[in-house]
Amino acid sequence: MKRFLSRRGSGDSRDSRESPEVERTSLSTIKSATSEAGESLDSIRELPVFFESNHDTTLDLNPSISNTKSVPSIESEARSKSVFSRSKASFSTKQSSVQSSQSKGSYSVEYGQPLQISFIGEDNTAKNVVSFEERLTDLAHDIVYAANQYSNSQVTLTAAVMNCIDRFKSFLVFANEYRSAGHGYYNYNTFNNDDVRKILRVFLDFYDNLLNDDVYIKLRLLLTKRINEFAAVLKSGSGSDSTTLLKPQNFSVDAYEGQTLPNASVLSNIIDRIANSAMSLKEQNGSFIAPITRGLSKEFSILCLYFGYPSPTDHHFKLTQSIRDLYDDIHVMVVKNRIDVASVSSHRAAPIPAGPSSPPLNPQVLQKFKLPFRVPNEKNIQPMSLSLSVENSPRTSGTMGGFIYPIIDVKKQPHLESYTRAKFALSCGHVCLNNFENNMDYPYVSSPSSVLISLYKQALYGQYVKASSATNDSSMAEAKVAYGAVLKQLDVIFPPKRVKSFVTNPKQKQPEYEYRNLPVHRFGQIIWGERNLIKVKESSQKRLSDLAIIKVNKHLNCEQNYLGDDIAFNEFDPALMFDNMYVRAVVNLQRAAKPMNLNIDEVDSVSEASTDGLQVFKYGSTTKFTKGTLNGIKLVYWLDGAIHSSEFVINSTENNTAFAAGGDSGAWILTKLEDCETVSENKGLGVVGMLHSYDGEYKQFGLFTPMNEILSRLEEVTSIKWGVVGVPEKDVYRYESEHNTEGEMDSDSESEDEVSTPFDVD
Repeated sequence: MKRFLSRRGSGDSRDSRESPEVERTSLSTIKSATSEAGESLDSIRELPVFFESNHDTTLDLNPSISNTKSVPSIESEARSKSVFSRSKASFSTKQSSVQSSQSKGSYSVEYGQPLQISFIGEDNTAKNVVSFEERLTDLAHDIVYAANQYSNSQVTLTAAVMNCIDRFKSFLVFANEYRSAGHGYYNYNTFNNDDVRKILRVFLDFYDNLLNDDVYIKLRLLLTKRINEFAAVLKSGSGSDSTTLLKPQNFSVDAYEGQTLPNASVLSNIIDRIANSAMSLKEQNGSFIAPITRGLSKEFSILCLYFGYPSPTDHHFKLTQSIRDLYDDIHVMVVKNRIDVASVSSHRAAPIPAGPSSPPLNPQVLQKFKLPFRVPNEKNIQPMSLSLSVENSPRTSGTMGGFIYPIIDVKKQPHLESYTRAKFALSCGHVCLNNFENNMDYPYVSSPSSVLISLYKQALYGQYVKASSATNDSSMAEAKVAYGAVLKQLDVIFPPKRVKSFVTNPKQKQPEYEYRNLPVHRFGQIIWGERNLIKVKESSQKRLSDLAIIKVNKHLNCEQNYLGDDIAFNEFDPALMFDNMYVRAVVNLQRAAKPMNLNIDEVDSVSEASTDGLQVFKYGSTTKFTKGTLNGIKLVYWLDGAIHSSEFVINSTENNTAFAAGGDSGAWILTKLEDCETVSENKGLGVVGMLHSYDGEYKQFGLFTPMNEILSRLEEVTSIKWGVVGVPEKDVYRYESEHNTEGEMDSDSESEDEVSTPFDVD
């Protein structure tokens, strides 16, 4: 600033850079210059109108100065033509020697007080909040840098992980000091902070992909402990006193407290592009890609592409590595897993003799036993979710989900009047269609499953034979009598009946017969079923249709879709009582079809993905009652040389067992209406869909077909609208006549070969 003062005061127009002496101009030089220009002193008294007494001059002064009697300085006038001066005169609070007694002027001026500097305390709270965020950002940079060092082969895997552990430790020390200083509450998670997502993504990459070998188990546990402490500090600032170590788990893609994870639409578009792809892929049968979230908890999780292969190879890991490098907040993992149909049993049920040769029953020895599969308390009242199989099936068993009925307008379809009061059961096609190649177009169905009955009897008979072989052991003699009594009771509950044998040789013309233990009342008869890919209207995408409809015996009562009283469902969920035991609505999961732009740029769209997060449950004949969460994005999988797309449920973290397994096919996915915001009812159950497959290795995912798609497909092939029993239909004419029921199937007819004629289907 002295440069400009000296140059303008002396009237020298040269650039001060040309003469360094100008910068060292003494104060006397300034005095001389002002004396020669005496008129400039007079101009001090002629202030502009802006500074007249009627104007509030305090607006132009430093607020820290107590004395406002400042005067214009020679410095300001010397700069009057400078580009740094906005007016012809300015005020200065600096005491100048030009106003001293040595100055050549006849007037005196009163100087203001020296500049008073007030030390105003900084807002420590705001500064520390920023400092905490900065430290969090620094931690993210350090963690990512350590991971990149290993990726670039600059350090070993152990060194990279230990570097991350040290960084976590330093941050935890800082966070504890910050908390002990008495600062306010804060809460950071993956939904509101991108640095947390980056950190968690690096941890999951180490945990899921790099530290899988047993030699890294201690390093893996130590890193998991640090990330648990880090997550606890971010949530409460006080750390975690819990001894429970949270490990990464799978969660559904949905919102958390009204917030959604960024890039959720990216995963949705990736799945859509694959599902709509027309190219034929030669991938391992059962391979799949599941878009989920993964982390320690729902609020501490990130988006994840879960790749499952029956036999992962180096090619799969290299392929996913290229995807892993695209996004710093999307985790990619490769595991050994596959998609299996949820119906096939691992053992074949071989027919055995009708009953063992045993002593007469002793009432004191005879004890009541519990069957290992579900049996209704009342023989004629059929609850939902019973086991089911074709009567002569060798090993294929599934679950009967629930009951549906045709909505027939007899004025337009008088030939179907006999079916107006008929009820039909719904299950998966692959459970019921295994005997179609034996010219059994309409096979009979057993519920409970004849397969499970035969397997149980076979096991009992084996124990009976074992006890019979120990002739010298008195305790084994009692066991022989007990097992013999149970076998006889089983024959009473499920009497042996002659059925057509499952013929494996197609050249054999005459069918063979065998005896199988079956329920007293025949359950029903299959009238239509399929398992194939069908094209979605107005779309290039295909979806799986895996369903079968079974006409139920008219002697069985199935007027409600009722969970049943043979199982204490309130032990699983206290809300499953009273009205919450009945199905009262169909939950429509049909999402609006958005036109897809297959350009590459569309993958990076910022539009929000459709998510649900609906809490659901199912009861299957194998895994029984299990809970899960509806995922917001479908998964894709490869089966029989084609690409399939399916809705799916992620197993609830509260469950200790799998969500689904073999034998659960056909189970209905249900939800309490009080938890569903898409329907107006608040009592009862809503049916979401029907289970058809699961991931065979870990059994965490349950694949299902939405119920609205099932009903639409049935209407398409039968030209009849269908409804779910117990769900009220509006504006639909129903014929409720009690008479003219001729033609309904009586499944207890004497003729084993009698087949009732179903209505026409395509």
